[in-house]
Amino acid sequence: MYHQLERLPKTIIIPFVFTSIIILISYQYIRHVKCPLCPKSILSSNNLSDIEDEKTAVDETSLLCLDLAQRIDSERYYPQSPVIFPPAFNDTKTFRFPYHRYSHWKSSSIIPRALTQCEHTLMMHLLMIIDRICRENKITYFISEGTLLGSVRHHDIIPWDDDLDIMVPNDKRKILNNEFKKIDRTLIGFAFHLGGSKKEYDKLYYNITQIAGERKWHFPFIDIFFYEQNQTHLWSLLNPEEPFRTRYIFPLILRPLGYLWVPAPRKPKRLFKFDPFGECKTHIWNHSIEVSQKSVTVQCNRLKDMYPFVEPNKKKEWIEILKINNTIIHTVVFKL
Repeated sequence: MYHQLERLPKTIIIPFVFTSIIILISYQYIRHVKCPLCPKSILSSNNLSDIEDEKTAVDETSLLCLDLAQRIDSERYYPQSPVIFPPAFNDTKTFRFPYHRYSHWKSSSIIPRALTQCEHTLMMHLLMIIDRICRENKITYFISEGTLLGSVRHHDIIPWDDDLDIMVPNDKRKILNNEFKKIDRTLIGFAFHLGGSKKEYDKLYYNITQIAGERKWHFPFIDIFFYEQNQTHLWSLLNPEEPFRTRYIFPLILRPLGYLWVPAPRKPKRLFKFDPFGECKTHIWNHSIEVSQKSVTVQCNRLKDMYPFVEPNKKKEWIEILKINNTIIHTVVFKL
């Protein structure tokens, strides 16, 4: 583009530049006149982080994250240490959790983060797509496995986790897959019937992100597992030998995960066979390149200066206080 402009006659270039200056001056004038009390960050782009913008020249994934710098900058206006109450469970509306903060995005040398801010944002976007499809088609779903643990312990995806897991009724699989096929091979990709005939599960991902190793899907992605249930128990088709009591799961509640309220089991701690606040352990699998990796286990207390953790309260389990390095980020008060 620069070389093409050089070949243009000067009589054309000068009016073009002059006109551009007039437009810019007029635009800035309008913004100040119409919004004299706007925060400075709105009036000037100089305060915005350009970390993600710099990547767009070489990183195709970042094209999906152009609003991330604005999101980070806007966090300075969030109330400090707010008390938050969950919204009422609604079958037709997706609720945003307003106080997730990318400005707390640090990485520990003991257990580094597995996701970038952009990859985390993409996972949230994919979850919103699934949430919308499920609500429109009256499909019950809820977060599970490590994703549920992340919500309980961090109000977010576990910092060193790199995938997201949800559960969907097996009798709704065909409906859900048909909806995914409608958007497959657009910006969204869909891989289904993985894991064998009796242990099938699906994946949803963006088609323009990096390919996960030598697999046909891309990273990041969301794993969608299917379950069966009877009057007393529920079990995943991927792991039917370990059923869960339905009374610990239903009726579902909304829990914070990143910047979303998502459906989750009512009594999640009853589903864990370990202390979720004792040891922190990395996964044995790297989902970004689909290869095995060495698992690392440390006491969670060693990570609290770098990552947000919910402070456990056995006497008041309905109150969850999220802290980082003893600083309160927010408090969530669940209804009994």
